[in-house]
Amino acid sequence: MPTRRLNVAALCMAGLISLAATAAASAAGFQDENLIVPIPQGFQLGDQGQSGPGSDIAEYIPTGQTVNAWSRMVTVQVFHNLKAFDPDRFAETIRDRGPASCPGEQGVLVKHGQEHGYTVALWLFTCPLNPQTGKPETFYDKLISGADALYSVQYSFRSMLPRDAISPTMAYLDSVSVCDTRLPDRPCPTVSAP
Repeated sequence: MPTRRLNVAALCMAGLISLAATAAASAAGFQDENLIVPIPQGFQLGDQGQSGPGSDIAEYIPTGQTVNAWSRMVTVQVFHNLKAFDPDRFAETIRDRGPASCPGEQGVLVKHGQEHGYTVALWLFTCPLNPQTGKPETFYDKLISGADALYSVQYSFRSMLPRDAISPTMAYLDSVSVCDTRLPDRPCPTVSAP
């Protein structure tokens, strides 16, 4: 089976990107199932590649920071081998393995439901003190179970979650969605040429 790469296509001046599970999205339009992720203002691509067999990753960080030294990070992952996979089961695995790398790490389900015909789960993970960095880390993970892949978008803070960041982070994650050109009840947005 050919190796799939994360296909990131800049779609508009606002920084909207499409991550295609079938590696076919382009700036000209969408094909098949697509993860729609807005890039937060002031963020840049830090790194992208494969995070394992059948999975792709892209990391976005504030301009001027690095993937090793960041204050906030948006991590986008597409797990091609996990089609129609239970997002809570995936998050529970992260939660159960967390204390091995971060003593005291906890993961809690924030919400579970349907969005645009897809099963979605939102989890909050907290690490009181990451042994590798000596700092606390907190992240929300929005997981969407698609027909072609499992999608994960994490918004992370290298600190305990600041109270004033909760609402903007939730609004950002609410803007993340999946669409499918093959299904009329899951239409993709119309994108005009720049």
